[in-house]
Amino acid sequence: MIEDGFADQAALLAMLERQADAWKTGDFTLASEDWHPDGVLTAPGNRVPFAALAETITRFHADFVDLEVTITNAFASADGKKIAFEWLWTVSRRRDGARSATPDAIIVDLADGKILEWREYFDTAAAVEDYHAKDDDHGAAEGSPKRDATP
Repeated sequence: MIEDGFADQAALLAMLERQADAWKTGDFTLASEDWHPDGVLTAPGNRVPFAALAETITRFHADFVDLEVTITNAFASADGKKIAFEWLWTVSRRRDGARSATPDAIIVDLADGKILEWREYFDTAAAVEDYHAKDDDHGAAEGSPKRDATP
């Protein structure tokens, strides 16, 4: 890592693995040191500030299981202040065992070497975490947001 960002591929991949491990285990402490205190995660339908990430990850882990995250592409800008990467997010919904694999593209802006903005782009239509799903027989929307912010 250089003063404000990433200087080498190994450091970049290690940070991405820490982020993936936090989601896989439900333990944000594994990744929290990588985040700027003003950091924000934005994904389709969600905007999660740093202060809400631990609870968001805990709630995600309560609803989903067997998460596998495969980093398929990752690179940093020449100055190390921006990261672009893709990963394949494969997970099962606990309540019914439904499973999906979702390709996810993410752009990250760094400040002081920490994640300031994490912007995800993925198709929610086939994801088991799809919060746009139609109501089920019980009147509740199927699924829940992939990374739901606390209202």
